[in-house]
Amino acid sequence: MRLTHSFSALKMYENCPKRYLHQRVLQEVQDEGGEASIYGVRVHESLEHRLQSNTKLPEESERYEPLCQTIENMGGEVFVEKQVALDDNLTPTSWESPDAWLRSILDVLVILDSKAVIMDWKTGKRRPDPTQLEIFALQIFKHFPDIREVTASFLWLKTMDIDTELYTRDDTQEMWARLLARLQRIYNSLEEDNWPAKPSGLCRFCPCRHFCDDARL
Repeated sequence: MRLTHSFSALKMYENCPKRYLHQRVLQEVQDEGGEASIYGVRVHESLEHRLQSNTKLPEESERYEPLCQTIENMGGEVFVEKQVALDDNLTPTSWESPDAWLRSILDVLVILDSKAVIMDWKTGKRRPDPTQLEIFALQIFKHFPDIREVTASFLWLKTMDIDTELYTRDDTQEMWARLLARLQRIYNSLEEDNWPAKPSGLCRFCPCRHFCDDARL
């Protein structure tokens, strides 16, 4: 079986290999989502439309107007909801291509000569995981060969807090080694057909909870 990857898929596996099996490998279930995820999608779409076509922000998001203006005033080339993909040789490919192996969506990408700025909107509680930012940076270094430095940030929209990481092209070999080692664990599970459950507080949101004997509800 051919696996494809993303940050969210990697986190799903690490949170619970059994859920990964049913959702990503066997494709027996789909993520049902909830009010929080629906709200997040709505805010993301509002910011996308504002930055792409200058559509007025709705009332629930209008307090993010200064943030949008700051992005517009940065200069450079601005991309919104930028889809990027690599094949399993770590070569850029199209999002829809059958050889796409690692996919990422960048909420905001600004290219400034040899530097790039990435911003990821977060509408939930502040739980930064730099792995996501690392994957974003690795994508940019592959897709934009002239970029030497990437500044990647989580923007926590409820509190307007920011978590920022700086990556340079010189870091990439070590970054790839870390990521590929984590992805290899998924291939090990596939080869050994070993998908242990990891019961946790996340079980009550899991689409497998109705049939999983290990679910902690």
